[in-house]
Amino acid sequence: MPTTFAYKVRDHGGKIVEGTLEADSANLVVGKLRGMGYTPISVEEESGKTLQTEIRIPGFSNRVRLKDLAVFSRQFATMINAGLTLLKSLSILEEQTESKELAKVVREVRIDVEGGSSLSAALARRPKVFNRLYVAMVKSGRPREPSNRRSSASPTRSRSRSSYGARSSPR
Repeated sequence: MPTTFAYKVRDHGGKIVEGTLEADSANLVVGKLRGMGYTPISVEEESGKTLQTEIRIPGFSNRVRLKDLAVFSRQFATMINAGLTLLKSLSILEEQTESKELAKVVREVRIDVEGGSSLSAALARRPKVFNRLYVAMVKSGRPREPSNRRSSASPTRSRSRSSYGARSSPR
């Protein structure tokens, strides 16, 4: 059963950041923190159980904030452009997303995609998070064909050749 560990780390800017993570051992916490780009200073098992209550207001507290969605979208696009697979990118974002509600939604989307659903269809099933415009933009993205370079030429490039190609001079 996972244990909660309190940690203190230093970020890229040199600032000290404190928080908690659940893991089976302190070594796993250190590995995860290093994987996130932090330099661990201390990792200790939390000793006592403290009373922590989250207040949930129906219809408000379980919403995904626009800022969180924007960060998710930017990171997701960067991972895909870097060559990571769709499922690997979703798995990484599910773990690293700070918003609990967005992490839950990303997990559901990943499960749908693993089950054979397209990304746009998986997103469309969650209209409270991904609006129609967001889904349409994802749906309009062209799949890449890295093995066949000739077919990966953009339609605008081929159109520009035919309409602006070399022409004979007028007589």
